[in-house]
Amino acid sequence: MYQKIDAKDLQTGMFVADLDRPWIDTPFLFQGFLLEDEEQLKQLRSHCEWVMIDPLRSVGVAFDSPTPKKAFVPRAPGMASQLTAKPSSSPSPSAPPQTVSKERSGHKERPNPIRAERPRDAAVAGRGKMVPPAAARTTESRREPDESAGNGLRSLWGNLRGGVTSLFGRADTDKLKFGKVPDVEGEPAQAVRPSFIPESVQLTTYDDKTTVEVELSAATNSFKRTNDLLQRIAEDIRSGQGLKLENVEAVIDDMVDSMVRNPDALMWVARMREQDLSIYSHGISVAVNLVAFGRHLGYPKEQLAQLGTLGLLLDIGKIKLPRELLEKNQRLTADEFEQIKDHVDLGLGILRGTPNIHPDVLDGIAQHHERMNGSGYPDNLMGDKISTFGRMSAIADTYAAVTKPRPYAEVISPHQALQMLSSWSGSQFQADMVEQFIHSIGVFPVGSMVELSTGEVAVVVTHSKFKRLRPTVLVLTDADKTPRTNPSTLDLLYDTSDVPVHIRRGLPSNAYGLDPRDFYAA
Repeated sequence: MYQKIDAKDLQTGMFVADLDRPWIDTPFLFQGFLLEDEEQLKQLRSHCEWVMIDPLRSVGVAFDSPTPKKAFVPRAPGMASQLTAKPSSSPSPSAPPQTVSKERSGHKERPNPIRAERPRDAAVAGRGKMVPPAAARTTESRREPDESAGNGLRSLWGNLRGGVTSLFGRADTDKLKFGKVPDVEGEPAQAVRPSFIPESVQLTTYDDKTTVEVELSAATNSFKRTNDLLQRIAEDIRSGQGLKLENVEAVIDDMVDSMVRNPDALMWVARMREQDLSIYSHGISVAVNLVAFGRHLGYPKEQLAQLGTLGLLLDIGKIKLPRELLEKNQRLTADEFEQIKDHVDLGLGILRGTPNIHPDVLDGIAQHHERMNGSGYPDNLMGDKISTFGRMSAIADTYAAVTKPRPYAEVISPHQALQMLSSWSGSQFQADMVEQFIHSIGVFPVGSMVELSTGEVAVVVTHSKFKRLRPTVLVLTDADKTPRTNPSTLDLLYDTSDVPVHIRRGLPSNAYGLDPRDFYAA
């Protein structure tokens, strides 16, 4: 249970769970962080009269400090087997963390035994001995930025009074020091209900039930079933047959079940397989993003299934458009773009003849190209004239579209795509929805390539639920960008070296001639 504390009585070691005002009106973008120094206290006292603290996640003499849990790093079938050395022991979910002495401090990598014997690059020689990673707590909770993430990343989170549109690209003026939040047990933090969620929705708190490595096989099978279904739907509609909603519901239920257990696994698979998708399979990526978004917000499984159905079918009308138009490898002309816009009405024509499809799904499909400022189509709707599902699907669809490889444009990294969404928030997209969407998939989404502060290139494989800027990554290259023979995982949350490694920047999937799919077997 939370405790209300006057700002003047705050002390370091307290975990701030809620404020007396909206978070967006303060410099603290992420909802929940540990107080670690006087500068943070001063910032809070200047903005708030009182705050709510979570004793279960607070530390120090006045609080019991719970013990972190352990988890595994993905190494299931679906990742190349040579990349995934087994841990020396198989920790149970409730096992206490391994302690790391000064002599053993360093990266918490899980190296391949062969690579462990190789001399390390001078740029990373100071990491110390490698020890098995501790695990991240699997409860969805509020995340906080990390000051140790370097100048580029500090600038992402600083000076946010202007709203979420300033989330990216600020000057390096952020002086807040958020430090390391301990990974603790206990009840998940009480969610602050976003204002855009209808009051009729009974929110649910989701805990990860499996690790990524355990869920990866099921996620791969779910992805394949969904992709196969979309191909059958396209064939049925072209041949004049109707949509069989029961087939859609079966694969969507399978997808939702997987993402409820652990969303990172299916997000990883979707990212690795997106270049292999057909012109009709864009909806898979949107469905995955929407289910992850809804899960983060706390929508119950019934609504998660509706969001997944919405994402899967929102472009179904394109099946009735000329194939050569959809497969064109150059930018569309104005006339061609007007023709593409017809896919919304064509899709609704197909779906309105389908029994038992939920009205919220139809609204979302009808409105996924509408924009908050009225600049969208087909009806130029504005603001709250667009349904909740319509606004959510617009964000997820745009993100999936701009991160998809296109022959006529440069590849955009997921991180760049989120920068674009942030710059469009408030005008085209609802600002607090964009903020929550970024929380749901992470500033550096699963499957995206990044450059570390050491110069090494890595791919994000799973997130820390407390610190989205400190995920677990698979390190693909040495500091000079030479691909490693035996890549290894690194948990940035539990890096205890003198100069902790952090993510320097996001990279497109083809950076330095690398392709994350080369490290994934499915």
